[in-house]
Parts: sequence; structure tokens; C-alpha cells
Amino acid sequence: MEITATILGLVQGILVMLNRRSNWIFYIFQMIFLIIFSSINHLYGDVVNNSFYLILGFIGFLEWSENKKSINIGRATNDEKIKYIVIIVMGTMVLNVFLKATNDPLPLLDSFTTISSLVATYYMIRKKIDTWIIWFINDVFYAIEYFMLPKQALYLFLLNIVWAFMAIGSYFNWYRIMKGQEAT
Repeated sequence: MEITATILGLVQGILVMLNRRSNWIFYIFQMIFLIIFSSINHLYGDVVNNSFYLILGFIGFLEWSENKKSINIGRATNDEKIKYIVIIVMGTMVLNVFLKATNDPLPLLDSFTTISSLVATYYMIRKKIDTWIIWFINDVFYAIEYFMLPKQALYLFLLNIVWAFMAIGSYFNWYRIMKGQEAT
């Protein structure tokens, strides 16, 4: 499960960095494998998160359709930035309360990565360049989470290290694309 999810995640990460719609196909399959992996490891926040991801993967695939009006890459407004920070902080606090009542080995970390990744996915679907800042922070904390698990998830730990660097590359690639869109 872990190795397959890692390979799918690498392919998806490269495709989304290149702003390709096909990234969502790999994203959907990766979520299926991560739901199973997270269930086995009692990461209930991740199970919920990856289940939402699965749905968001289908939405992203439809939103990025060539048949729909093209969504240009843009920036989140200041109001959107305040909203996503508040959602991440408040959502983390609320989810942490629920996860503490389970056998989740890392409830606070699991809560943060769950909420921030949902927010990042939303902004990725909307093609807001801010998604890559959120993803970078999220990937660092996911790497910590997978490293700290009682049964370390080495491949997913390494994947999130790679993704952190890919988030930086994605930010600069999307920035280049965004500037090209503004020029036309």
C-alpha cells in the first residue's frame, strides 16, 4: 500500500507541477491506497482526509476539464488568506479534540495535516498559487508525522520530503505560468 501510494504520489506531484489535468487520475488512485494505509495505522484524521481527497480528486478532474472555461492561475485575496489561516487553526483545534478520543498516535499532528491539506487541495482545484505555500508547510509536517509513527512509514516520509521540494518547484512553475497568462 505504502509503496504504491508513494509512486502514484510522485507521478501526481510531477503532473500537477506541470499544470496537467491528468494529475487528478493519479491523485484519485493514490487516495484509495492512502485510505487503506491510514486505516491500518489508525490515522483516523487521514482516513477522513483521504476520503474527502478522493471526492475532491473527482471535482478537480472535472474543474480542470478542457471543456470548461479555463481556470487561470491566480493569487488568493487577502480575505481568502485570512479565511484559510483561520480555517486551518480552528479546524486543527476542533479535530484534535475528536482524535484525542481515539487511538490515533499523533492527534494534534494528524489534525493539522488533515485540515491544512484539505485547504491546500481546495486552492489547488481553484488554481491559486498560494496552495504551494500551504502544501510546503503541510508536507514538512506530514514527513514528521510519518517519521514519528510507531510503525514508521519510511516511503511516505520520503515522499513528503520530495513533495516539500516539489511544492517549491510548483510554486515557481505556476508563478511563471501565471505571469505568462497576465501578459496575454
